[in-house]
Amino acid sequence: MTMINLIDCAVFLLMSTALFLFSGVDEGLAAERRRGKKAGAMKLRKQTVFTRLARLEQKRRGLVADTGIPKTVYRLLTGLGALGGAAIGKAFFHEPFFAVAVGVLGALAPLLYLGYKRTQAKSQRVEKLQGSMMLLSNSYIVTEDFVQSVQDNIDLLEYPAPFRDFLTYVSLIDGNIKTGLRRMESRVDNPYFSQWIDVLLMAQDDRRMKYVTMSVVDAMADVHQAQMESDTVMYAIWREYFTVLALIFAAPLIFRVLMKDAYLVLVTTLPGQALLILLLAAVVFSLVQALRLNKPLLS
Repeated sequence: MTMINLIDCAVFLLMSTALFLFSGVDEGLAAERRRGKKAGAMKLRKQTVFTRLARLEQKRRGLVADTGIPKTVYRLLTGLGALGGAAIGKAFFHEPFFAVAVGVLGALAPLLYLGYKRTQAKSQRVEKLQGSMMLLSNSYIVTEDFVQSVQDNIDLLEYPAPFRDFLTYVSLIDGNIKTGLRRMESRVDNPYFSQWIDVLLMAQDDRRMKYVTMSVVDAMADVHQAQMESDTVMYAIWREYFTVLALIFAAPLIFRVLMKDAYLVLVTTLPGQALLILLLAAVVFSLVQALRLNKPLLS
């Protein structure tokens, strides 16, 4: 096999990889473009870019706040990720431009880890809330007095904060149980908890509704079980995804070791650099689409 054939194979491999990453995720992009072909589309698109950047920054701040990581630690992780990415980019792609590009990706890597930690924290919080609701529902069916049920079980609850606040409110501020329940509902952002509160409010006028509280808790348990199964599948998919990314980024290094001429063509010529840029763009785009698909059923 001649050197020209080796170079052609290398270019074909990178192009095929980029097209593979784009395939299956370009439908949404095509739909966006079709919707954008209207009068004044350019102006709207500019506004959308700034809006999306603002939303991304807001999500980043919310992610850091939700995980409770100190800002110093987050900045340290970001710096280490940027330096590590730049080193990898320099070693694999040779050119400073690619070192900077991969360094930027490395700086964003801590956000993936924080997203994983936040998902775990939310899952644990939902599980604790579900256990507290179940315990109080069982007690309320027996006592028919929700305030008494909370007082008897407050030390046993896994998620006691909103219920302690409820006891303080109805005992010291306002004895109206319905107002206290609505106030407690506003402190917990969970749709099943809101349904549970609605049933408790109806049970204040119709005692037979107390049995429905367990139905809400059972429905919440079913969704939480489905969420855990979904998370297990998604984690397996993420492992495979990052394995593929590692192989993709290792391809230029393999060329550097086994096919030096092909590697020089890739990193020093304009067509080769264009292919590498396309490859990096495909990686970023596929990562964004994967993050959009990974949405929790419960929050």
